[in-house]
Amino acid sequence: MNQKEELRTQNMIRFIEAARELIDQEGLESLSIRKIAEKAGFHNSTIYLYFRDMDHLVMLATMKQFDQYSQALARLSTQDLSSSETFFAVWSFFGHTVFRKPHIFYNFFFGKYSEDLTEIMEEYYQLFPAEKAEYSSEITEMYYGTNIRERCLYLLKPLARQTGAIPEKSVELANDIIVSCLRTLLEEKCQDPSLDPGDMTTRLLSMLHYVVNL
Repeated sequence: MNQKEELRTQNMIRFIEAARELIDQEGLESLSIRKIAEKAGFHNSTIYLYFRDMDHLVMLATMKQFDQYSQALARLSTQDLSSSETFFAVWSFFGHTVFRKPHIFYNFFFGKYSEDLTEIMEEYYQLFPAEKAEYSSEITEMYYGTNIRERCLYLLKPLARQTGAIPEKSVELANDIIVSCLRTLLEEKCQDPSLDPGDMTTRLLSMLHYVVNL
């Protein structure tokens, strides 16, 4: 890496860490370019030299929230589980993660850049390589899916194929229902912060069992 590239990387990291701290302290709703730039030690307009806009920066800043989920997936990748065991284990880890920070994850999976997840995640791990975990090929394919629908489908297809619980022609429909269930529950949790994350995860898993007939 030459000096110019290294400076660019370091400045991006300063912006991301500043945004991350502000999100932790004040929440997404109070975030502004002015606050981020001030905390990072730059002029407001400098942000556009490194990021498409504030939404792009927010996506990268909130990737840190995946740490525990990512490590759980890495451990899961070493186990010899059936497709159904993997399916429900991944969703359980996911639920316990997203319902603790619903605004962050709703924005990540249903916000402005929610169709660019592969690009966002690859960019983040280039900046923070120490946070990148190793997964099985199946989980890697899911984790780096382009959007939430694709990620869910990568989990659902092996389950449908190996268990026969869902006819092949109905897999896409079942997947759409699962994504809709997740979105609805996240919206509920965003609107009512008092809802218990564990209870929300239990509800999500119950819906999944019903949809996949297991």
